Amino acid sequence: MPLPPFTLHRPTTADEAVALLDDDTIPYAGGTELLMAMRMGLLRPVGLVDLKRIGELQTIRLDGTRLMIGAGASHDRIAHDPLVAEHAALLATAERLVGNARVRAQGTIGGNVCFAEPRSDVATVLIALDAVLILISTPGRREVAAAEFFLGPYWTAREPGELLVSIAVPQPAPTGVYLKFQTVERPTVAVAAVTVPGGGCRVVIGAVGDSPVAGTYPDIASADPGELVAQVEPAADLVGSERYKRHVTEVYVRRALEQLAGGAR
Repeated sequence: MPLPPFTLHRPTTADEAVALLDDDTIPYAGGTELLMAMRMGLLRPVGLVDLKRIGELQTIRLDGTRLMIGAGASHDRIAHDPLVAEHAALLATAERLVGNARVRAQGTIGGNVCFAEPRSDVATVLIALDAVLILISTPGRREVAAAEFFLGPYWTAREPGELLVSIAVPQPAPTGVYLKFQTVERPTVAVAAVTVPGGGCRVVIGAVGDSPVAGTYPDIASADPGELVAQVEPAADLVGSERYKRHVTEVYVRRALEQLAGGAR
């Protein structure tokens, strides 16, 4: 289906972009999810704010105790960026597994996060890394923990007039492992397991339910996969039944914990 009519804005700074945003005028960068939704008639914005010319959204840099990743950086760039490889290796691993080559080249981390597709590789890992999302608007700037940003399928804490400008990963980032199971383009199960200070671990399950589920434990041995999986509410679909998804999820949580105990990076 053809795209519905809309006005295209092309600002060159984040402040210019923010001034254009409202309930009917929305930002876009890669457009991998947005344009598909528009063609299906699920979204009919009056205007689109093209973010590709805003250089500050493309930067990846260290800022004190945080790795700052511009929301306009593509999945492919993040997957191969030296700073990400050194300071957020788990995110680089997940980014290499996103979608397909076209999606990784065209799609951006900011677009992925704000679209809030439940079967997301990126959301699962950002929560595990205790990442923070930085948004700006006309009133000012605010930071939202990744764990509090995803409110449900295609629903986030971002307000209509806000623009996600960067993702901050606290340093040093924890070591960890990311595993996923999938039979189609998006994951059926996504599991991120990381170490936390004091010898504990954090496990995040994504893709199975409407929103990621996380659990933190004092040590790896005390992490109970069955207990954590019980908090997930999978929906039966063409990929599998609820019972099947629970079983596969528990298997992958156990594997992730075993790899973490073995010293995963």
